[in-house]
Amino acid sequence: MTELSVANNYEEAKEEWIATGDVWWAGSADMPDWVSNSNHQNHCLCGHGIVYHFRIRNTENGVEEIVGSDHINSYLIMRQIAEEKNVNLAEVSDEQVELWLKERVGSMKAEAWWAENGDAFTNMFDAVKEMDVWHNVYEKEQYYDAKYRRYEYRKVLRKKGRGTFGVDYDMASIVWRWNHPDNPKAQIKTRGFPNEKLMMDLSLFFAQSHSMRPAFEAWKKEREDRLEFLEQQKIIAEQKRKEAAEKARLAQIEWDKGAPERERKAREEAIRQENIRKKREQQKFERHQRELALTPSETFSNMCEYYGIPIFDESFAGNAWEAEFLMSIRKKLSNRKELSTAQLNSLRKIMVENPPTSNQVNYLRDLGWEGEIPSKKFASKKIAEILGKGD
Repeated sequence: MTELSVANNYEEAKEEWIATGDVWWAGSADMPDWVSNSNHQNHCLCGHGIVYHFRIRNTENGVEEIVGSDHINSYLIMRQIAEEKNVNLAEVSDEQVELWLKERVGSMKAEAWWAENGDAFTNMFDAVKEMDVWHNVYEKEQYYDAKYRRYEYRKVLRKKGRGTFGVDYDMASIVWRWNHPDNPKAQIKTRGFPNEKLMMDLSLFFAQSHSMRPAFEAWKKEREDRLEFLEQQKIIAEQKRKEAAEKARLAQIEWDKGAPERERKAREEAIRQENIRKKREQQKFERHQRELALTPSETFSNMCEYYGIPIFDESFAGNAWEAEFLMSIRKKLSNRKELSTAQLNSLRKIMVENPPTSNQVNYLRDLGWEGEIPSKKFASKKIAEILGKGD
């Protein structure tokens, strides 16, 4: 290295060199030009045999050389990292140096492995990956699957195998170990190529898959048939819904057509019911009028005097309610029962505040009275007065 440097001593000469970041593994198929153009392929600059070829460059004179992992020292790597990240040499850590080596050596191994075994691995993995997540699982509790509209057992990928390889062997899921997105330690992320154990399991499972495939295909078909059945049911249900909606629409049209006739009948019925009500009210009114027209008892007359109210008869009732109310008051007074404040107020309203009934007016006119008749009470007194004079 000193001979290829500008400086004439090793301590100064070694600081002229930097790792380029290029690495080649002897197991790789294609040899890059910077290795093939060298006069010491598979050998370090020092003459020792090597597997990993690290490309270095002298930053003073531009000379490039190849060294092995024994001579790709930390300084060369640190200098390359410092320039790449634009930081001071002192800021580069040992961990960054180790990561630099791991990434480049690891990528070389991965490339070589894929060149040699990639097609076989890919073909086997693609052939069994669906079957793996169906077979290499644990069955847990039941749950309702909304997609298939039924209860199914929850399946969880087996993350750790058990038993003896090939004999009573419960294999860990190949998909889980290789490239499952939920597995932070998936080998495609951590190694870049499968380890020996995963390859052995894949080879075994691939061989076993031929006998498993009929059951697997039957399982897949049953689920596909289930989805097809559910889709047909959905179509049938939608068709029935549309038919029902159309039937309802046509029924509404017919209903709307009959609206005028229904409204006419409803009006007629309302009139009929009102006539019945009025007739019953009139009958009730007349019944109470007849009862009020009966000669009052002495007790009733005394109670009227006690309360300071006229001895009322049917002529005080202007409607069915008043007739019924006065009849109930007459019965209470005839039985010497006291009246409540509310009852007395209602009596006062009927006799004093309310206008005279048509019977009172007609009777006074027949008696010869031609003056005003402002209230029931006035009419009652005036009738009594005229009749008293006549006696």
